Amino acid sequence: MDARGGVALAQPMTGRPIRVLQVMEATIGGTKRHLLDLAAASDRQSFQFEVACPRVRSEPRGDTSFFDDMSALGVELHVVPMVRAIRPLSDLRATWALLRIVNRGRYDVVHTHSTKAGVVGRVAAVLVPGVRTVHTPHGFYFLNFASPLARAPLRWLEVILGRLTACLIALSEGEREVAGELVTPRKIRKIPLTFAPFKPVPRAEARRRLGLPAGAPIVGTTARFTEQKAPFDIAETFAAIYRQRPDARFLWTNDGELRPHVEDRLRALGVHEATSLPGFVADARTLLTAMDVYLHMARWEGVPYSIMEIMTAGVPIVAARAVGTTDLVEHERTGLLVDPGDTPAAAAAALRLLTHSDEARTLAGQARSAVAVFHDAETMARATEAVYRELVRER
Repeated sequence: MDARGGVALAQPMTGRPIRVLQVMEATIGGTKRHLLDLAAASDRQSFQFEVACPRVRSEPRGDTSFFDDMSALGVELHVVPMVRAIRPLSDLRATWALLRIVNRGRYDVVHTHSTKAGVVGRVAAVLVPGVRTVHTPHGFYFLNFASPLARAPLRWLEVILGRLTACLIALSEGEREVAGELVTPRKIRKIPLTFAPFKPVPRAEARRRLGLPAGAPIVGTTARFTEQKAPFDIAETFAAIYRQRPDARFLWTNDGELRPHVEDRLRALGVHEATSLPGFVADARTLLTAMDVYLHMARWEGVPYSIMEIMTAGVPIVAARAVGTTDLVEHERTGLLVDPGDTPAAAAAALRLLTHSDEARTLAGQARSAVAVFHDAETMARATEAVYRELVRER
């Protein structure tokens, strides 16, 4: 054991670096950030990382930087076209392409990230003898569905794939608990998500860059316009706030496949003109200080980077209770929590923070202190590498 209570950092028994193929389809959002942080903090003498992914996600919506960012870290990339939707022929082609890459790559470990890569990557890896598989869910997709009938087949798919997986890495306690219902607990390792800290710009400068009024109360979000992030709940909450505070303005930095439909809803609710929608903003996390209250209504998460970033920026949070989110936000200590889909409660919580500035500052300050422990990508990388070493020794 090392000094931090982890697995001893011995060199691999093979006498060469442990070769790890990281497989991902979701080259945007938190999954992208996680893998970039992991690669940047990796021990290059003991591990050789390569990545198999699309050059650009099928629905990038402005976020196309992953391939170039990973290349800048000196990581070799293999282009494997993967699509987010269920497309049997496309998924079969992706599986075949990954099988060829794994078969000739002499990898010790294949580590898959998120749902689509988790399916095609684990199937390809299990067909190559001697390769150990690791999967990080970044949020279980079946949690997106309230109906048991809709959840059941996707949940059983995770159970089946769990049998092909040597180790499942949960990024939060909530995710670990869900994983424990799908795979044997001995396969699960919890490695909390961490990230490199950043420096937000001052509030006035953030508003200037975004073209926002200097003195207006601003409620905002960085949620993608995708089903998981409950964008229609956000629109409804914005409208409920606006009815009570017509002086309020709203900021929504991001993009996604549902954006046209959400914009239609904002118009129908009469709040579109009060909402700034700049789309994908590359440096969005440094501009979070433009907001007075941050709104996060996602129904499920792995661990949301957006919450960690807004806590770092010192902006008070209103969030829906969800797996992953509740690992970060403690009600009335580091933010305010409401039930998923309860837009009146979310609006009331945001109005409370806009009205009671002392409470808002207290919550934001406590959140900033609480999230500081996550400013350590090195610890996350060392713990993940310990998993790889453990699996190589067991081979």
